[in-house]
Amino acid sequence: MEPEPTVETSPKPKTSKKRLILAGVFFVIGFLILSAGASVLYYNQDTDSEGYAYSNVYHVNTTAYAFTAYMNEYRTSTWSWLGPENIAQIKYIVRNLNPAKELFTGYATTAQSEPYRKSFQCEIPTYWNWHVEPYYAEIYINTTVINGTGAPATLPQTQTFWLTTAQSSDTAVMTYLPQHEQHIWFIMNSDGSPHVTADIQIGFKSPILTILPLILLPLGIILLIGGVLLLRRKKDKPIKTE
Repeated sequence: MEPEPTVETSPKPKTSKKRLILAGVFFVIGFLILSAGASVLYYNQDTDSEGYAYSNVYHVNTTAYAFTAYMNEYRTSTWSWLGPENIAQIKYIVRNLNPAKELFTGYATTAQSEPYRKSFQCEIPTYWNWHVEPYYAEIYINTTVINGTGAPATLPQTQTFWLTTAQSSDTAVMTYLPQHEQHIWFIMNSDGSPHVTADIQIGFKSPILTILPLILLPLGIILLIGGVLLLRRKKDKPIKTE
């Protein structure tokens, strides 16, 4: 009788150094990207459903015909190449505390709206600061002063220089991103009457931060899986011998 053929297994292949190095790179980069995505997702939990973080509330109570505040241009960071609409969006919120009066809130460049502001009595902060960044916004107003005399000759909603406006007997909201020029934020009664009382607040969001977790988390997982696949050894194929 002929002897049964014996089956020998080939020696286990060794993982090459190049594969080990590449797998290590995949693991390190994947872990960093996954951690970054998880961190952004964690910080996003402190914003509202739209991604906005909100400043403190400042109470406006003036006997003048308007409360106005100069808003210096918003300067973007080195990420400006992504486009301002992706980096920052600012929301101006005015909550009317006198439901009997409809509030008008408007936003315009200083160059266009300054003559209108000077034509009647307005209250202006003498020193104040507004600060916004991802996950943080702040309004700080130290003191105010009333400038000018008399009532506005024309109602605010009849003006044509506004970049954006909102009117409400409850809460008026404007969304705008000032760029490259100083602006003025007006808060008035729609009928042009004096005595404006309201709570104002600023909201800020970076739309790119709501998108990043959707990109970073899957990418990190893919890289980690790629690293695992690079470390896997192929199954040994049996070799038949007589």
